[in-house]
Amino acid sequence: MGEEEKEEIKTEELAEEKKEIGSYVAEGWPPLAGSYLAGDPTKPVAIVTLASELDNARLLKRSAICGDCKTENIGTEKVVANLISNSNIRYLVICGAEVHGHITGLCWKALHENGVDDTGRVIDAPGAIPYVTNLPPEAVERFRNQIVEVVDLINVEDEGQIESAIDRLAPIGPYEEEPMLIKLGGVTEETGEGVLGHTGDSVSIESRVRSIEQEYKDLGKLQKVTAGLVGGLYQGFVLGLILTIFIFGLRRLLG
Repeated sequence: MGEEEKEEIKTEELAEEKKEIGSYVAEGWPPLAGSYLAGDPTKPVAIVTLASELDNARLLKRSAICGDCKTENIGTEKVVANLISNSNIRYLVICGAEVHGHITGLCWKALHENGVDDTGRVIDAPGAIPYVTNLPPEAVERFRNQIVEVVDLINVEDEGQIESAIDRLAPIGPYEEEPMLIKLGGVTEETGEGVLGHTGDSVSIESRVRSIEQEYKDLGKLQKVTAGLVGGLYQGFVLGLILTIFIFGLRRLLG
């Protein structure tokens, strides 16, 4: 076999491999911009680092995409859109520090386990505003079916521990459907115009309101306990005083 024939066969093999990869990965993947690094699109793992700034370049050696996600609504919608546009991704690793108020890590688990209700609210999610109203129902179901496991490493920031957990995952093939491309609010994320849903400011305000409400509830409980203690002390004082007077009077009477 001549060199030209070998080169031709090699070119055909590369073209076939590229075609196979392309059938599982949307052109221009990832479609939405964000705070992440994207690497080999054939890897079956995606990593969300929640509120932590980890060594994404290091973690990218074991994943197709790696980045943070701080909100349980718009941030989650963006990540889902990027995941389902690559059918090779079958595992989602949730690691890093949990996001205070938003509780994004547990919202991810709830989304995968329970889906959403008719209003777009993630069922049983504990976050401040766990609504993914920009995701069509079929996108949510695609995410739940495509991702076979959400690896719970919430509050784990040690890259070595995260790498070990990924290495223990079983080999798996692509999801046998074409990549799904969606737009958030009818436009791409690159412009950001017309994106519906809650803004970051509204999420923060809502979270703070809930925090204040909880503080008032805790204060109310404390006041009840304090009132009970004060009432008990007062009753004890009165009873003690009556008993003292009774004993003193009895001694005077007998003396």
